[in-house]
Amino acid sequence: MLDKPIAIIDIETTGGVATHHRITEVGIIKIHNGKIIDEFTTLVNPGRDIPYFITELTGIDNKAVRDAPYFDEIADRLEGIFRGSYFMAHHVMFDFSFVKRQMNGLGYDFNPKKLCSVKLSRALEKGVSGHSLEKIIARNNIPVKARHRAYDDAKAVKDFMYILIDRMGIDRVKHSLEVQLR
Repeated sequence: MLDKPIAIIDIETTGGVATHHRITEVGIIKIHNGKIIDEFTTLVNPGRDIPYFITELTGIDNKAVRDAPYFDEIADRLEGIFRGSYFMAHHVMFDFSFVKRQMNGLGYDFNPKKLCSVKLSRALEKGVSGHSLEKIIARNNIPVKARHRAYDDAKAVKDFMYILIDRMGIDRVKHSLEVQLR
């Protein structure tokens, strides 16, 4: 569809601010020309306690991440996935701010071009009420095993993009994504 692969990512975190919180889970589905070319998902040990309200939202608790790799142990894998790819997420700046902060803190020069499924929804689903992932999932009848789990939410974004392609055609979706890259 685009000239480079799209790596669709979702993360779960210990809170909402990249400067104060850490990643607890990563899910990535990398696509190119309509095919999945790579997938990666893992819990991540944040090196700090996970607040109760985050555990209630995600189901991820301190016990679940105790033996998970730390971010520095998965950074090479992430760099390899995103090298030469677009970074796509729902509310992309949230996910990007966390990944960029942790990657750059380890000495990586991490700055892939970004695509946002919220912007895609706003551009192509005009006149609908809301562009949250929850509303997109409901409106488009996207099956999701577990909301607020990284891989399942990344898969929902991928499925949404494919639904838009089926509904509106690849050229229209491609154009909307290209507009984001300008």
